[in-house]
Amino acid sequence: MSSTHVQRPAADARRGTFRLVLAVVETAVTAVLATGWLLLAAAMYMESYDLDPSAPGQPDGHAQLAWLAVGVLASVGVTWLLRVVRKPGVRAAADGLIALRMLAVVVVTTILAADLLDG
Repeated sequence: MSSTHVQRPAADARRGTFRLVLAVVETAVTAVLATGWLLLAAAMYMESYDLDPSAPGQPDGHAQLAWLAVGVLASVGVTWLLRVVRKPGVRAAADGLIALRMLAVVVVTTILAADLLDG
């Protein structure tokens, strides 16, 4: 009995598992933080809804923040679609985008949190 199934070396299997875990963790982090951005945008909108447009301290930028959050959430789906492609170059690029997006989302969230706490 000969088997036509070729097994990958253990190092490749571990690397593949690491890439999958990274993608899942990044998806979870991005989804939670982007949902927080959407909630922040909704809170900003509700806060400014009843205010007179000439009132000082009028919150603005909620629409841009909401679009940013929706774009980030949509990019998660695009990255998972790219991960399905078996071409090594596309797969490597998708894995690089995953790490880069997670870093960007954490940095933007940190900036937003600092701005919120600053007033």
